[in-house]
Amino acid sequence: MAGVAAAGLLALTACGSEEEPSSEGTGGQESTEGASGENGGGEEADGESLASLSPEEIADRAQRALQSATSMRVTTLGDPGALGIGLDLHMDQGGSCAGSVTQPGAGSIELLVREDDEVWMKPDTEFWQSQLGVADTGVISLLDGSYLYGHTSDPELSQMAGTCSLTAMQSSIESDDGSGGPDEVGPETEYNGVPAITISGPDAEGNEVTMLVATEGEPYPLLVRTMTDGTESEIELSQFNEPVAIEEPPAEQVLNIADFRTGNIEP
Repeated sequence: MAGVAAAGLLALTACGSEEEPSSEGTGGQESTEGASGENGGGEEADGESLASLSPEEIADRAQRALQSATSMRVTTLGDPGALGIGLDLHMDQGGSCAGSVTQPGAGSIELLVREDDEVWMKPDTEFWQSQLGVADTGVISLLDGSYLYGHTSDPELSQMAGTCSLTAMQSSIESDDGSGGPDEVGPETEYNGVPAITISGPDAEGNEVTMLVATEGEPYPLLVRTMTDGTESEIELSQFNEPVAIEEPPAEQVLNIADFRTGNIEP
């Protein structure tokens, strides 16, 4: 499901050039706190205003900034039932991740992944039933509030852990075939206090996509909005290059996946 989040980001970065992504890591800003770049007025470090560039050039710079980020938070905005999924994940290139995933019809989980290996997953009632096969309401009551603990190699945990992969998302963007892309530069604006510029255009399926790109500091995408068959979906990006906080759940709330398999369900 990393591709679900990546799809929206791909839509307006598809027309970027074939240059290698920038390898220079730069400090990012959480979107709710504003940008702290040294250059203002919508200018990048080289003094060139994003507003003076073509939509394809802006998208290319946003793509390279996105690919060079060592961490980011990806959040879907709106009703997961209408969007098809709900994500709020802070992840880094080392494989660490913290957040939540909601799948309409399947349930929700809280998720912690540490350095692409250890996994803690806290399902809700619907997820215990639909995805983990727990039908007994008494057992579900006993398990309520528990985290399943294991590793990314465990099949019960691997799919959700894969959702939480920044490198998979960045690889998806790198491997796009170049179809679709922006064709219009809109007005300069702000998003959560961060100065930004708007680019828009159709994606490969003809859906209208709008992206807000930061104009101070690194040109990170801040918001991607897609209109599909009259339904609007939005992906917000923030906390670029900030450490992912992993706090292990209390031991009394943790159930080892091996014990879950054998029916020893006492956390």
